[in-house]
Formats: sequence, structure tokens, C-alpha cells
Amino acid sequence: MEEIPNSNKTTARRAAVVYFSLVIVASFGMGYVPSKIIARDDVVATANNILANEFLYRAGILCHLISTTAITVMVLMLYRLFRPVDKHLSRLMVVPVLIQLPIVFLLECFHIAALMTLKGQPWMTLNFTERQELSYFLLRMHGYGIGAAQLFWGLWLFPFGMLIKRSGFIPQLFSVLLILNGIGYVTEAVAYVLLQSTDYLLVRQFARYTFIGLPLTMLWFLVKGLHEQHNVSTTTPTTIPS
Repeated sequence: MEEIPNSNKTTARRAAVVYFSLVIVASFGMGYVPSKIIARDDVVATANNILANEFLYRAGILCHLISTTAITVMVLMLYRLFRPVDKHLSRLMVVPVLIQLPIVFLLECFHIAALMTLKGQPWMTLNFTERQELSYFLLRMHGYGIGAAQLFWGLWLFPFGMLIKRSGFIPQLFSVLLILNGIGYVTEAVAYVLLQSTDYLLVRQFARYTFIGLPLTMLWFLVKGLHEQHNVSTTTPTTIPS
């Protein structure tokens, strides 16, 4: 057992601040904006909404890029915090987040392409109806991609949960909640790819109940901080299965 440096407590709280900031940005970009833009199974209404609310649509794209970058920053801060506990698990925590970063940035190109298509760039030879249909197709491709990318958002929570358990920074219950949170994201992503919908087999309902793990953990970091003492694994490194 050893005393936790004040710098670690500060890092934990800063990571929590980044998390709750990105939640606000992501809620606007991935929640509010689509609710005002996307008319499910209505190509014409969706196209009209995009053209009538172009600034809002562009703001949604920017918010998604910012929130994805913030997620990466947060996890790198957590890596700095947990590396002394187990460097191998800490690296495993970072890898899925680094993988999803370029994927999300690439998927946002579909959003930009959908707007360009509606405005006749570069499909000048298509009539407006054809541009509407192509734009809606690009939006659907973006949606499918984001649904599948949730797999990586779930995978990083498994090593994070294990690090919480080994570190003793906060109560062990949070390690269980984080792993359940990861299972929820992975299950939803797999169902989305295989079934094209998470409504089957109550997958969405199950996933929603697991999503409290990360918010509660970061709230503890922000309000309570870290325990005065923690366990540091220095003699037995994590064995990664081959």
C-alpha cells in the first residue's frame, strides 16, 4: 500500500471534468441535432431539414468531432493515472479508443458528403430527387458505422474496470459496473451489425441499464476523488493471452 500523490487525485478529477464536458457536447451533437434533422424513413423531410438548418447540421458534425477527441484525451489522462498500477492493462485500455478516433472522423465525412450532395456538389448531373435519395443513403451509412463503432467504446471499459479493481482507488463495485457497461456497448454493437436494429431480444433495454457504469465512476472521481491509499502491482505484470 502506498499513499496516492496529489497529482493523481488532480488527474482523476480533470479526467472527470473532461468526461462530463464531452457528455454535454455529445448530447447536443448526437442527440439534439439528429432529433431536429433526421426524419426516419422520410427522405424528402430529412433533406429539407438539412437545407433549412444547415448551420445546426454543421454544428452537429463539429460537436461529434470535438467529443470524440475529448474521449481520447480523457482516456490518455486515465492511462497516466493507472499506468503505475498495471502498464499492460493501461495500454489495452487506450488501444480501442485510439482505433475509434480515425473511424469516427472518417464517418463524419459521410455527413459532409450528404450536405454537399444536396447542394449539388459534386453531383451536378443528378436531379434534386436523386440527390435527396443519395444524401439519405449517406446518412444511413453514417448511422450504421457509428452503431458498429460502439464496439470499440465498449472494449476499453473492460481493462478500465479491471484497473479499478486492482488499484483500489475507489470501491470495487465500480469495476463491476464498468465491465457491465462494456458488455452493454459490445452487445448493442453486435446486435446492430447482425440484426440492423437493437430492438430485438430486448438488447437495447439491457444496454441502457448498463450505461450507468462510466458516469457513476467519473462522478465519484469528481466528487470523492481517490482513496488515500491504493495497491500498485509492481511484481506481477498482466499476462496477455496469446
